[in-house]
Amino acid sequence: MVTKNIDNALKISNALRAGTVYINCYDVFRANTPFGGYKDSGIGRELGEHGLKNYLETKTVIIKRPNDSLP
Repeated sequence: MVTKNIDNALKISNALRAGTVYINCYDVFRANTPFGGYKDSGIGRELGEHGLKNYLETKTVIIKRPNDSLP
């Protein structure tokens, strides 16, 4: 999602049943960033520390702030 209102973006991302939510960017993550879906989408988390903790429902929220530089 693209927005200037980060508070609303975080509120929406918390309400979504999604494994990854991008705010003001797309397809930006490192090798240790947990990746995976919810329910029948995938078989748990891959990558990073959370790949070992398949019993958790982890959500990744990535936000590009105006002065940040993303890789």
